[in-house]
Amino acid sequence: MIKVVLIEDENVVLKGMAMVLKREPDVELAGTAEDGNQGLELIYREHPDVVLTDIRMPGLSGLEMIEQAQMRFPDTVFIIFSGFCEFKYVQQAIGLGVLAYLEKPVTVSDLRGALKKAANLVDYKKNYIRMKERTQQVNRVMVEQALYDLMNQPSAMEAANMERLLEVGEYLSFSTELAVLCAGKLSWKESGVDEYRKLINAMTFSIAGNHSLDIYTLTVEEQLYFVYFNQECQIFPFYQEISGQRQALEDQGISFYGGISSIHQGIYGLKDAFSEARSAQNYACFLEAEEIVRSEDVEYRNHIPAEITDSQYSMEFNFRLQNYSQFRKQAGAYLSYLAKAGIMPELLRNECLDLVYLVQKLSLESGGVGEDRLPVISHSEIMDLESAEEMTDWARRMTDRFLLEVEQDQNTEREHPVSVVKKYIDQHYAESITLETLADQVHMNPTYLSVLFKKEEGVAYSHYLAQVRIRQAAGLLEKGEKAKDVCRKVGYFDYRYFNKQFKKYVGMTPDTYKRTKIGLE
Repeated sequence: MIKVVLIEDENVVLKGMAMVLKREPDVELAGTAEDGNQGLELIYREHPDVVLTDIRMPGLSGLEMIEQAQMRFPDTVFIIFSGFCEFKYVQQAIGLGVLAYLEKPVTVSDLRGALKKAANLVDYKKNYIRMKERTQQVNRVMVEQALYDLMNQPSAMEAANMERLLEVGEYLSFSTELAVLCAGKLSWKESGVDEYRKLINAMTFSIAGNHSLDIYTLTVEEQLYFVYFNQECQIFPFYQEISGQRQALEDQGISFYGGISSIHQGIYGLKDAFSEARSAQNYACFLEAEEIVRSEDVEYRNHIPAEITDSQYSMEFNFRLQNYSQFRKQAGAYLSYLAKAGIMPELLRNECLDLVYLVQKLSLESGGVGEDRLPVISHSEIMDLESAEEMTDWARRMTDRFLLEVEQDQNTEREHPVSVVKKYIDQHYAESITLETLADQVHMNPTYLSVLFKKEEGVAYSHYLAQVRIRQAAGLLEKGEKAKDVCRKVGYFDYRYFNKQFKKYVGMTPDTYKRTKIGLE
């Protein structure tokens, strides 16, 4: 069965041909039109397999209509007829790929013959499209398997895996740049497959849009990896586009922690891109970051060779975790490197001052040491020094003086900041509590407090707050209070979200818990 539309400006001819078409057993006449503009609208609406059209018509001519229709539906078959048998029309029709050109008056036998040829061509095109789609699906699976192997198998097999990837996805070698997004700890208000598909669609179809991007999705140990290959000559703003899609998903109640790799030029950066994305995602999870973390923003590395410069980000991270012995070790290694690096005196002074100012900033952020207790940084002292050893020794002494004040403050009898925060949560759980609210209570930097709380308690402050609220909610339910009233009393303003959180921590809904505890049927 082929779907046909008929376009003819002569009403008598239109009715006659329509009558013939309706009698044909394998033809569905989807509609008729009397001019080119109406015909184009009909084609757009019905998406027919075959279009029968006159050439000369009011508005758009048949050939003009075909030219526009082919831009949207290149697989549609066109048959034209006209009483004006002129070579220029035939030549133009051939250029547009028209299947048949029938002279008026069109006989039933000529029409049936053209429709038979059209039906065969339609079947061929449909079979070809199905075959092409199956081939593309198989190819996509093979590419994704090759990507999976490249990411998971040992480095010794990298060359073989890369060779296999290029065999099944040769077109990827023409990519101008690539990036990898790692998404983990997915959550949504209404758990289900639809939310999972929304995430996949947002990070593939929505991002790609009209751009020439090849995007592949892998699932590894509950992490989703999106591998982006840019086939365009111009740079594609991966980070901005991905961040925008994540925010749109967040507005729909779908969230995840994500890390994105650096932008690599060419396919041979894939292995590094996978590693960078996973590292960034792990860091996002640790800090419970509310935005995509870029590889270059990762502050902590587990393995930094002692013979090269220790990252200041890594030192800062250990200081905030109160790993002062590790911080002192890293700072010492860094200064020893500077002393032996043979760099110019001006640069060495700047590096030493940067380290000392970093320690000063972190000491103030710790919340316990006031500025009046910290040593004063004197530029004149280091400016009078001449040798690399003298400059690095000065930086080491200043660093030790700051650390001494902070460590002494940690050993005093004052209450630990995390204890203060926990007490505040215990007393104010029914109110709106943010990380900034808690940081104000202990006069600390919010990021510092977040890291410190998780280190001391093993969970993020948000999870501790949820536990307190659910524990209080359970007590109120046991007294017979209504679940919706309890929701507001413990600080939740969305009953569905409260219901989900209660089930997450208790294992059953509030109403079920209430019936269980007080024996109501």
